[in-house]
Order: sequence, then C-alpha cells, then structure tokens
Amino acid sequence: MKKSSLFAKFTILIVLAAVIIAVASHAALYINFSRMRNNIEIYKGFRRYAEFVVTHIDFNDTVSVRAHLAGMGLNVRYGGETFEWSTSGDVPDFETARKRSDDKPAFWLHNRLVATVRTAGGTFVVQGINPFERLRFPWDIFLIWSIVLTAVFGVTHLIIRQWLKPVRAMQAGVKRISDGDFDIQLPRTTSDELGQLIQSFNTMARQIRNDIKSRDQLIRDISHELRSPLSRMRLALEFVPEGSARQTLKNNIAVLEKMTGSILEEERLDSPFGKINRERFDLMKFINEIASGKSHGTTPVVLDDAGPVAVTADRERLRMALSNVIDNAVNYSKPGGDPVRVTCRQDGRSVLITIRDNGIGIPEADLPFIFEPFYRVDKARRHNSAGYGLGLSLTKKVIDAHDGSISAQSIPEKGTTITIRLPA
Repeated sequence: MKKSSLFAKFTILIVLAAVIIAVASHAALYINFSRMRNNIEIYKGFRRYAEFVVTHIDFNDTVSVRAHLAGMGLNVRYGGETFEWSTSGDVPDFETARKRSDDKPAFWLHNRLVATVRTAGGTFVVQGINPFERLRFPWDIFLIWSIVLTAVFGVTHLIIRQWLKPVRAMQAGVKRISDGDFDIQLPRTTSDELGQLIQSFNTMARQIRNDIKSRDQLIRDISHELRSPLSRMRLALEFVPEGSARQTLKNNIAVLEKMTGSILEEERLDSPFGKINRERFDLMKFINEIASGKSHGTTPVVLDDAGPVAVTADRERLRMALSNVIDNAVNYSKPGGDPVRVTCRQDGRSVLITIRDNGIGIPEADLPFIFEPFYRVDKARRHNSAGYGLGLSLTKKVIDAHDGSISAQSIPEKGTTITIRLPA
C-alpha cells in the first residue's frame, strides 16, 4: 500500500480551502456586478439622463455639441429628416439599436449603456461611457488579501501540526513496539483526547513490558531449578541396565537439558555480564565446518563457496545460532528433496548469510512470530518436530547481540529462506 502522510493531507486541505475561498469571492463579485448590470433602475436612470441631454442641447452646432458630450462622457448618433450625424463611429446604428432595445428603457452593448430617444426633431441613440473602463484590478487589495489568507492558513497549519504532534509520537511508539521494544514511554503534552490516548498507550506498553519480564523471569527460575534434578536423574540413569527404557529416558533428559541450556543462554545474553567475545576469523571456513557436521541422512547441506569472508564475532555463540537455523532447515526439508543451500558473501560493510531449504515452508500468518520464545508453527509440540520453539529465539538473541539482523521469507510447500546480516 502506498504510504501517505496525514499532515500532507491537511496541507492539501488547507490549500484547497484557500482556492475555494478565492473562487467563491470571485464568483460573489461576478454575481454582484451581474445584478448591478441588470438592475432596471439603472436603465431608467440612464434613460432619463439621455432624454434630458437631447432636449437641452442645441444639436444645430455640432462642434460645440461634440465638445459638451465628450465632457459628459457621452456619444450620440442623430438621425433626422435632412441629415444623420454621430460623435463617434462606436455608436450603434439605428437598426442595431432598434433590435437590441426590445422595448427596454436602455440596453448594454460592449459594456456601455445605450438608450434610444425619439423626439419631434429626430431620433437619438445615446451611448454612455464604459463604467468598467476606468476600473483597474485592485492589486494592492489583492496583495493584502493574499498576505492575510497566507498568514491565516499558515498559522492554522502550524496549530494543526502542534495539535496532532501526539499522533507522530504514537506512530513512532507503535513502530518501536512492533520492533519488539517495549521499554518506551511517550511524553504527554496535552490533556485532551490525544493526551489520554498517549497515557493509555504508555500504560499498555508498561503492562506488556512487565508481563514479558515476569514471564521471562518465571521461565529462567524454572530452568535454574530444573538443572539440579536433571543432573541427579542423569547420574541415577547410569545405574539403570541397558535397554530401550534407559535410552528413552536418556533422550528425554537430553531434550530437557538442551531446553534449559537455551533459556539460560538467553538470560546470559540479556545480562550485562554475558558480553560477546569477539574475534576475527574466516566466516566461510567456519560455516563449512558447521555444514559438514550437518550433512547426514537424506538432506545434505551444500555451501556455495565464494571465497574467504572475514567477520568479527563470538565464534561459539555464532556457531550455536547458525547450527539452530541449519538444523531447522534440515528437519523441515522434504525427505529425498533438494539439499539445504547456504551462501555467504560480502555486502558492503556487512556480511550476508542465507540458509535456503525446499521444505514444507511456514504459513504467512506465522512468519512474524517465529523468533518468539516457545512459538511453534506446529501447535501440537511433537518431540520429533524440532524441539520446543527456542532455537530461533536464541538465534535472534545472538544475532541482535552482534548488532546484526535476521529475517525470514517463506512459501508454504516450497521452502523457507533465513537471511542473517552481520557487521563485517
């Protein structure tokens, strides 16, 4: 889905509001001028004015008449029995005036009022000046209006951004929680509904963090308490005669020891005393040693050797992490199918490791949770289906401790690809 910004939408909305106001203002002025043009009182007033002019001016002296009419802003066309005369060629002829008048006191022609007056001495077509001719666009008013509008909408935009600042904080907080960081408390800057939402978010994050800590602590305490009984059981098992019952007990004890060991290793990685012991080594050779030990049964492990790749990491913990991923790839591969393929290459300042199988795959709904402790795609938790869901959780802890990242892509019934990125 294409990413969109709420604040960009508000900005667009404000700009649209400004445009709508400008268009509405223009439309209002246009309508007002249209009403003024069609006001019958204007027609009657101009008609009376024209009648007054033609009855009080001596049209026998055309030179002085032309001067008087120019001073009054009028043009006249006269037609009598003996001659026809006009002060300007712009004055409509008698036929045009007759057609346009339509028994109205006056009419508009080329933005000028025109009236036809008939007297005993002849017919007059009186044309007024263009009332809009001397009008100029009010750039000063337009500039002031634009500045006012810009200031009002600018301040409105800033106020809206300030009001919605908690939304940005919530967005960042939700992103951190989705990344697994529950140690977060957002600042509350307002007491309105958004402020209450921030407070509820902080309460939720704090409760989730406490629940996770309580769960982890309980699991670690149980694991600590199980170590001693498991040691005594293993010792007592040495006195049990050889047989299928002894081997079954031994296998079950090994599974429990592996599980408690994984939990305690996670605890050590979370502890400030469980630091990573980094050393420089050839990662390609290192992975080859691990892959060689896993290539057994019906699913071999193949390393695509692209030459030496150096990395600085904790050798033993990285061995544990890569072994877990490769073991999963082998265990979930289809018997007799394609081999598990491992690649390792330099990618800028990082090292990229991919483990790809062609097994049963992972449903899309389960992918976001496979690195959670005790999460299993197989909810039945069968012993023969790759443990108790601690392997990938421990692997992620190890990779995170190296300031790296791990991700998974999978297609059901086609296979899974685990990608690990480590600083070079």
